[in-house]
Amino acid sequence: MLRNLKSISRELGSLPLVLMLLFVPVSDALDLAIQYTDGVPDDGVWLAGDQGHAVLFSPPENWTLSRVAVCGMLSRDGIFVLEIWDADLNLVYRTTDISGAYFGRNLSWAEIDVPDLRMDKPFFVVLFEYSTLFVGIDKNTTLNRSFVASRSPSMLVSPSDYEWLISAIGYISSNPPGINASCENLTDGVAIRADLSDPDGDLGGVSLYIVDQKSGEVVWMDRADARGKESEIRFIWPRVVYSVSCGSERVSPVVAVEARDVPENISRYMRYSAPCLLNITDEGPFSEAIAYFGEDLELHAIEGLDGRIHYISKELFESLRPGARYSDYVRENITLIEGRSSLRFILMGESLAFHRPIYLRRSPIFHYDMKLEKEAAVSRYTAVLVASDVHGSTSRTSLDLG
Repeated sequence: MLRNLKSISRELGSLPLVLMLLFVPVSDALDLAIQYTDGVPDDGVWLAGDQGHAVLFSPPENWTLSRVAVCGMLSRDGIFVLEIWDADLNLVYRTTDISGAYFGRNLSWAEIDVPDLRMDKPFFVVLFEYSTLFVGIDKNTTLNRSFVASRSPSMLVSPSDYEWLISAIGYISSNPPGINASCENLTDGVAIRADLSDPDGDLGGVSLYIVDQKSGEVVWMDRADARGKESEIRFIWPRVVYSVSCGSERVSPVVAVEARDVPENISRYMRYSAPCLLNITDEGPFSEAIAYFGEDLELHAIEGLDGRIHYISKELFESLRPGARYSDYVRENITLIEGRSSLRFILMGESLAFHRPIYLRRSPIFHYDMKLEKEAAVSRYTAVLVASDVHGSTSRTSLDLG
């Protein structure tokens, strides 16, 4: 067992890929949408009879549900029934309405109001549609959050092979932390300082996003933890943008972060981590993963967020298990297929998206021909800083970096 490697993503605090927390300040509360897809429909599915579209949500602390968003398309008008179930499949709330009041002839998002419901534990949102309402699906993400449900009695019939485009929107009412920011140009980049304060004394941390002002895309991100009532955090952005190449294929910009707290014996091979979706073959669904690149900017590991190791390079393997045969490890453990297995790296902008698939070339014995590349940042950029407390309440500020 390669326990040293399997603990890395937990130590780094792996980046959220598909669980999107969309923070919008509103008065003394904070809107927060929980969504397990990329938000873009790949197709729509209609369920007949008493079958329903169910999604299991895990709320953050101190969170209240206020509305539900559904991506749907109406073919024939009728009614729908929206239900909220607790984790034991007991009914918490039910509402009925006319489908045509929310959905049209194209797959698009609609929001359905519900009375404020304090949700402290996992819960289900279930949509039963007694019309011809096609609910959008995301075929590229499989998190086992979506189900086909039935009622009377309430039960989950079978998990679906995709994720329903249904999100839960609510708010956190805890007081957000305060944040003041400043920046200073250095010879090798930009220093960005965040001064955090929280009278409740429950600071959680601060995230930095460098945004291209022209494209709106995130080209750099970092995060630091904070505790107590006050904290001063300093980031340095070296004014570079990352891309990933493999042979003639190349995608840019790619979000990558410098790995922290990696054991010294393997740190040279796990210098950078980049969130991505992994597809073993073209026929299979994508799953969440982290790609690790070394100081040489070569790909040295692919780890699923479930802890499964899909690939480690010969150099990293020999650092973890001196004297063991790498060829035996490849034969017994690596299921990736040259030219058929691919990675889709995250593309962050106004919404979460992913680059086109980039396929792994060469065999692991000779090192996959995938590289992280750095290029000078030549556009105008904005630094966005988001401070959070331990309950998930946030505040933000921004700086024009020129």
